[in-house]
Amino acid sequence: MPRRILIAVVLLALFAPVSRSFAADEVLKCVPAGANALMVIDVAALEGTPMAQTQGWQKKHEAAFVERPMMLPPEASRIVVASQLNFAGELNVEWQLAVMNLTEPLSMRSIARAEGGYVDKIGGIDCAWTPSDAYFVALEAKQLGVIFPANRQFVSRWAKESTGMLSSGYLLVADKQVDRMNQIVMAIDLKDVPQPHRLRERLQASPALKTLSAKLDPIEKLVAGIQGLTLRIAVAQSARGTLRVDFSDSPQVLGTQAKALVLETLDGFGAKLPGLDQWTAKTESKSIVLEGPLSTDALRRVFSLLELPSTKFSTLKDEIPDTPSSSSPSEASKAAASKTYFKSVSVLIEDLRKTLGDTRDNHAVWMERYGRKVDALPILNVDDNLLAWGASVG
Repeated sequence: MPRRILIAVVLLALFAPVSRSFAADEVLKCVPAGANALMVIDVAALEGTPMAQTQGWQKKHEAAFVERPMMLPPEASRIVVASQLNFAGELNVEWQLAVMNLTEPLSMRSIARAEGGYVDKIGGIDCAWTPSDAYFVALEAKQLGVIFPANRQFVSRWAKESTGMLSSGYLLVADKQVDRMNQIVMAIDLKDVPQPHRLRERLQASPALKTLSAKLDPIEKLVAGIQGLTLRIAVAQSARGTLRVDFSDSPQVLGTQAKALVLETLDGFGAKLPGLDQWTAKTESKSIVLEGPLSTDALRRVFSLLELPSTKFSTLKDEIPDTPSSSSPSEASKAAASKTYFKSVSVLIEDLRKTLGDTRDNHAVWMERYGRKVDALPILNVDDNLLAWGASVG
């Protein structure tokens, strides 16, 4: 079956208005086999929640996007984001890919013009390169793919290959957990990640395990058999998260130190979330489960791990005609774009400043992700001096 037809079938199944999750066997054929992280968002269900309505998540204006905990185009009904993360580094992104369904078509020319990029054609498919280091790919009239970084060869092979079924059984299971109550699910496959020559050393140096030195052998076996991490987010009047760390054996050997070890490990990756130390914790048959509230700041950090490069989805049709134009932007449009850009960068700076002021923990992951957020902001018609400032911040 040709790739374009396959994608159309997959996405029709993906975005059909059903109450259960996507049909994994079909949808995840769009995801390259090497993905080890996945996020699935039911945008339609999310934007109907009291929290989203109170905070104006559905507003169709780019200036409001960065103040949301996540950047979600209002035209999208559901989004799948997949990535390959490098655990040998600080969760660096090797590649990231998103597939979404839109309620109205967006041309590559409009996206390119809005982002200050250009139209490209890869493997016979219309694409748009953008300065946010991403390719937007026109899968069908109302179906859009986004690939980061803008690796043209990767885009070409992804668009042409008819295979690429996700190989992670852990992510396949996580995909089925999205429902009307848990509108967002993020999962990371951690199988075979711990390196034996480093694991024992880190366990011996762990403050959380200081009182369990006599049990390091079974603890080492437990951690070596880690399967993955899943975060389910339920949004209603506010947001609550359920963080599950899954193993191949029972974590009972950790006793009361199970939560402390999870928090310490996240800190070691530079991925601490505000408020997580206040969550309740319990152990189940083969899992450690933490549960508690998620603030807007915490949500913004969570979604910086796997997110779409920003684009002016909501204003394309009204503000940027899909026809060539030689006219220069007005001073008013330049001022508005520059104000939006400055406000967006300022929100991100303040978000990080609060965390840096509260703790001395490692924040490497959030620094890198927020730098990318700055780099991904729309730059069309923004003042050159302001762009230079934004680049230095990023």
